[in-house]
Amino acid sequence: MIKSTIVFQKTLEAINSVDEKGERKYKYIVHEGSSRSSKTQSIIQLVHKECSTNPNLRVSVWRDTKTDCVATVGYDVKRVFKGLPNYSFIKENKTKHHFDFWTNSIFELNGSDDEDKVIGYQGDITWINEPYKISKETFDQLDMRTSDYVLIDWNPKKAHWIEDLKKDPRTITIHSTFLDNPFCPEEQKKKILGYQPVSMSNVVLDKILSEQEAKSYNIVENEKAIEQKYLDQLSRCILNEAKNSASLFNWKVYGLGLKAEKPNRIYSHFNKITLDEFKALNSTTYYGVDWGQVDPFAILEAKYYDGTLYLNELNYASENDIKGQLSTQLLEQIRNEDEGLVKYLFTRLDLNKSNYVICDNNRPQKVMSLRQLGYDYAITSPKGKGSIKDGIDLLQTINVCYTEKSTNFEYETENYQWKTDRYNLIVDEPLDLDNHLMDVLRYIALFLKNQRIIKNI
Repeated sequence: MIKSTIVFQKTLEAINSVDEKGERKYKYIVHEGSSRSSKTQSIIQLVHKECSTNPNLRVSVWRDTKTDCVATVGYDVKRVFKGLPNYSFIKENKTKHHFDFWTNSIFELNGSDDEDKVIGYQGDITWINEPYKISKETFDQLDMRTSDYVLIDWNPKKAHWIEDLKKDPRTITIHSTFLDNPFCPEEQKKKILGYQPVSMSNVVLDKILSEQEAKSYNIVENEKAIEQKYLDQLSRCILNEAKNSASLFNWKVYGLGLKAEKPNRIYSHFNKITLDEFKALNSTTYYGVDWGQVDPFAILEAKYYDGTLYLNELNYASENDIKGQLSTQLLEQIRNEDEGLVKYLFTRLDLNKSNYVICDNNRPQKVMSLRQLGYDYAITSPKGKGSIKDGIDLLQTINVCYTEKSTNFEYETENYQWKTDRYNLIVDEPLDLDNHLMDVLRYIALFLKNQRIIKNI
């Protein structure tokens, strides 16, 4: 039988907590921490307990795709369920991918890639597993269709909407590491411990030795009579660095379960401002566009003032996402017009037609539709050999600020990174992933430089 973990016990305490009115204290229970900290196993145990003791519950777990959910969570569910009581009474529906309990409660495996499933969902307990690619909009849809509480588990390795959710007083965060899991396989434990660098050893963190002193300290002679527990850990960290397995980023994320800045991050100097501060800027407005039918249809509003480029996110929803929110009558009207959705969105945003709109050049017909709508200064951004690197180089030399409401811009900024080679060395080429607003930012910056608004630096 699988034994319960500290994480499982803390989760039970959170679920059973009540406020002064006697109502459930926490709607959102966020599990975050390192790899192999028993987050997933503990939640599966909780699901089993809830479905075993409560009749007619609908409990669902979601990942970005159902295929991934079945392959990862589904595998763990069957493994853990087999070690828990009354497994023989649980019926697995392998076609629909759910588990039926003798209490008439059901546990489902789902994917957020099925939009109809998300919108039509009604459940009691919702579990969102590693939602790195699940949007805030999808979470909101699932959240408002959940009658009891929401569970989330993740390793906080990137900027995410979960950070804002954690500010909600109805959210409790349960942090754990692999050291909290007595059942962590020894080989996996060794792998994670292999990431710990000397700079993160306790002898350095507790200021017994500086990092440089620690790297050259004679552990055998031990002149400072340092406790053996410190020496054992330091010895391992020195070995990690000698065999090149040590990684500050990997140790913080996978060992300690903390958010860490990626060493190959491209932009790390951007700052936030309020929307009111942006609106108060007395400067010319520019717009930038990256077309997207399935990918985000990214639009930025920009102002350049006193050496700083200021940005405000206007749209990130794809054309397909926008269509999904429209009435049948409006959809029919858009279909009957050339580039009707582009015209619809720009009309809805009510952007100033006398300002420049710098667009991705891969959809010239869409640019023409903007001109037909009255945007006479809708132009394409020139692309050529070296333009991406030129844009990045330019942006790394100027001040950039973005509004607090530009959450997708912030996400892309924190995750826009250089490629690495097979030796994990940084390559002078950006990774082409989740960079839609980063592309728009580059279009605007290069345009302003070509217009001599941003001076050569």
